[in-house]
Amino acid sequence: MKILLIMCDANMHKFRVFGRLKSAREAPLTLTTLAAIGCQDPEIEFRLVDESIDPVPLDYPADLVGISVLTGTSRRAYALANHFRSRGITVVLGGIHVSILPDEAARYADAIVIGMAEQAWPQLLRDFKAGKMAPVYREKPADGDYAYGIPTPRYDLQRKSGYVMPYTVMVTRGCTHKCDFCTVPVVWNRYLRRPIADVVRDVKAIPSRRFAINDVSPFEDADYAKELLRALIPLKKKWGALATTRIASDPELLDLLVPSGCQYLLLGFESISQRSLNRIYKGFNSQEDYGEVMRRLHEARIVVQGCFVFGFDEDDKEIFAATVDEVQRLKVDIPRYSLYTPYPGTVLFQRFQQEQRILTYDWGFYDTMHVVIQPKLMTPVELYEGFRWAYRETFRWKNILRRSVGSGTRLPIVLVGNIVYRKFTHKIDMLKGFELPPSVSEISVSATCPICESPQKSPTNQARRPVPRA
Repeated sequence: MKILLIMCDANMHKFRVFGRLKSAREAPLTLTTLAAIGCQDPEIEFRLVDESIDPVPLDYPADLVGISVLTGTSRRAYALANHFRSRGITVVLGGIHVSILPDEAARYADAIVIGMAEQAWPQLLRDFKAGKMAPVYREKPADGDYAYGIPTPRYDLQRKSGYVMPYTVMVTRGCTHKCDFCTVPVVWNRYLRRPIADVVRDVKAIPSRRFAINDVSPFEDADYAKELLRALIPLKKKWGALATTRIASDPELLDLLVPSGCQYLLLGFESISQRSLNRIYKGFNSQEDYGEVMRRLHEARIVVQGCFVFGFDEDDKEIFAATVDEVQRLKVDIPRYSLYTPYPGTVLFQRFQQEQRILTYDWGFYDTMHVVIQPKLMTPVELYEGFRWAYRETFRWKNILRRSVGSGTRLPIVLVGNIVYRKFTHKIDMLKGFELPPSVSEISVSATCPICESPQKSPTNQARRPVPRA
């Protein structure tokens, strides 16, 4: 039985090396984990395709096609689903967008999976082989605080040359915080840890010295994190991960990072305004402490990718220059900017819907690179142009060199990261895919929210019927 598993192209952070696409991110775990769960059946042959780096084989003779759906890739996912179903092939949809909007996704699939897949996916495969597949599979909530039984990902089935970081490990699932724009607490309402032995097993299975931890919040349980870091020390691997700014406030945790192999961390600073941080339920970030956070991490020779968001209610046109100045002052090694986006299911979506400030319900623009809201203190166009200006200014060569040389961290990693984002800056300035949604500059009419199906006052949303790309 042939199963084709697909992740759709998110149109972000990639470049060509000797004519082949390479993603600037770490390899995703979704497809390799699904294959590992399903490989318990020796009669199944899996093929994995991440469309960000490889084309989808539209003529592949699959018995079953599974597509993982993010909100920003849902338009493309539904087009691919229609294509394969028109060929008579059974299509299953899963992923975070399906879990949030199952009724929408069900219109494009023979079956959907809601939640994670440790139990639901094997049951679906058994039912499919028996010819009695149900239309909906819902993962049961985990018992306790640990996620047991997750197998080592099938790293051998992915094109490793397609990623800057081809090996990824999951340590925890969920988050202890509830930031208003984040879908994680919407889908996973419990913070789960994996047994340390399972994590060590996965790391040992990686045939490389380097890997990434892809969890949104792996260090929030300090005792668990310290036990994990001690277990990683003997493996002598190098790794990077996401973290909150609070990681620098625990001296013992900070002291364990480097011996365990940590070389870089992605931190969600989000804003230089404490009022904005408090409003989005991220008041545990202290803007006054950002300098000390950077100082401690740089002393440990840890590269920091710092993320900032534009479009908060407190943001006016001065926020762009002020943020760029602060990024330079802090010497954030690899800055990244995004736009405030009300993903469906979030607290932010509910608030903006009530305030009638959502400009488009075309999920294809929900990628944090398009303006989909009416800002409070500027126009949508001013928000988008300020966002683009911040990227251009931050990644001018003079500013890259000032941050990179002055930070005192791992210069090759920092320069490569900045060069990738400098190329990305040209992309949002010159190439299609990141332009303003057509609705933003058009007259206001009544649009229907696909969640509540009630009329909402928003600019025209020109529906585009996507077709599969060859």
